[in-house]
Amino acid sequence: MKKLFALLLCCALLVSLLAACIKDTPESETPATPSDIETEAPEEHDHEHINYKGLATADFTLDDVIAAEGREPDFSFEVGETTYYAYNDVALGDLTFAQVQFSFTDTGNHISCTCKYKDDPASVLDQIRTAMAAEFGEPSGGNNSYSWYDGHVDNHLRLSVLNDDTIQLAFDIAEGK
Repeated sequence: MKKLFALLLCCALLVSLLAACIKDTPESETPATPSDIETEAPEEHDHEHINYKGLATADFTLDDVIAAEGREPDFSFEVGETTYYAYNDVALGDLTFAQVQFSFTDTGNHISCTCKYKDDPASVLDQIRTAMAAEFGEPSGGNNSYSWYDGHVDNHLRLSVLNDDTIQLAFDIAEGK
């Protein structure tokens, strides 16, 4: 008797589950065709979405970085559980950085471009800010720190003076929308 009751209960649960999975679609409703679907015009703006040499979403891999840089990393190192891949003397457009480091995380990828200066940090900072503004639009901030935010794909770009002789341009490439 207990086995029969358990079997009936399992059948009732199975029927309930099956009923919940079935969608009722009225027969008069026809599937949408591509011509029925309204499409939005692409967002127009006067700048590129934030990217590093075409790497615009966090699904890029070390192989993609190697292709973008045109060579293998000069070296790699570990900090905690994160591996950093480093390139020395990297050109980004008309800019040259002493070192560029790439790291990959669950929430996005990080690219840190650093350059050294000896005399005038303001002119070096302004040169980088001007180049990034031409590419990605005007930043927010001022003085020794500038930021760009790309709401379309949640990418961030920060330019700042790190210390007495180093400026950093940091790209945070997000998972994307």
